[in-house]
Amino acid sequence: MNLYKKVINAICSVFEVIAALSLGAMVVVVTIQVVMRYFFRNTPGWSEELARQFMILFCFIAMALGVRDKIHIALTIIVDRGFKKIKLPLEIIGKVLICIMGLMMSVNMGPYFTKLKSNRLPGTGIPVGYEYAFPTAVGILIALLAVYQIYDHFKFGTDEQQMKQGDFTKKDATL
Repeated sequence: MNLYKKVINAICSVFEVIAALSLGAMVVVVTIQVVMRYFFRNTPGWSEELARQFMILFCFIAMALGVRDKIHIALTIIVDRGFKKIKLPLEIIGKVLICIMGLMMSVNMGPYFTKLKSNRLPGTGIPVGYEYAFPTAVGILIALLAVYQIYDHFKFGTDEQQMKQGDFTKKDATL
């Protein structure tokens, strides 16, 4: 599993760089759009489209990184009410559902890439199918992250137990 962990970490590092570049590019494009609109009264036709593309890219990558870091929304009311004995099975079920969601995202987004790659966005000329390439890849990454987290649950226990172990850091728990 160490090789698996290293590969997933490398993929996540690449996605983090892409997300940072995407966020920076989105800020630059929106700044250009605002300056052109308010000072020159002439908004470029490509600016809104390109900013949206960068935002889509950033949001999907942020979703995968949220799964990796375990900072996604979780309903813990049942466990908090005193059912601590079922916490591990509930966490495993949650990770299995996350894995299924990632796989379904890939399966359902993938065909759009091939079907829509000949259509082009009017402002930029970017093929519409490329909007679906990253969500497909991110779905696969989410599934891979969830599989590793399920493995961690069987090996180390609940997320809370993983954090309490002496030499087990948050970084180890989240890949």
